[in-house]
Amino acid sequence: MAALAVAFSNSANPEASCLPEFKGYPMRPIFALPLIAAFALTACGNDADQGLTDEELAAGDVAAVIEDNGAKPQAGEYSTTVELIEFDAPGLAESAIADARAEFAAGAAEPNLYCVGEDTTREQWFSEMVEASCTLSRFTADGNDLDGAMTCNSDIGLDGRVEMAGRTAEEGSDLTMTYTLPLESGDSTVRMRVVSERIGDCG
Repeated sequence: MAALAVAFSNSANPEASCLPEFKGYPMRPIFALPLIAAFALTACGNDADQGLTDEELAAGDVAAVIEDNGAKPQAGEYSTTVELIEFDAPGLAESAIADARAEFAAGAAEPNLYCVGEDTTREQWFSEMVEASCTLSRFTADGNDLDGAMTCNSDIGLDGRVEMAGRTAEEGSDLTMTYTLPLESGDSTVRMRVVSERIGDCG
């Protein structure tokens, strides 16, 4: 995968947005909103706090709690669409927040397509859904209801702890996912509605 290319504006206009421009970006930037915020804050003179909190460090020493009695997705091809519910970034100008929302909307215009197999695990399913490598730390599913948390790793998107809750069925799911990015100026919150739907068999 090509490296993420980010270029900050060199405009002499002090009113110009400090939101980075993504050039040569090989993927839809749906889940790159946290990175957009972090880069923009850095460009504006604020620092993103990349250090893990004591709670996050401790979480790595706790065994995952999994209670899965929920509906599982049928094998097939799925389409995932994303809607931005909330985006809050302390210290980021309103104009930059608006630009970041526009970047998100542009990326969300095209659905993410992926295949689910008979042996696809929950973690693999969520990873495909959010285009990252995710590990469940807490997961409870009963019938069509699910609630959980996972840690995701990605160079171009979600990279950290993600909380999720919602409904799932054999041919789709409707989830709310919340991602918190620790920043020097305060925690940035990204809350999204992530809807997946089976659209047919895998090709």
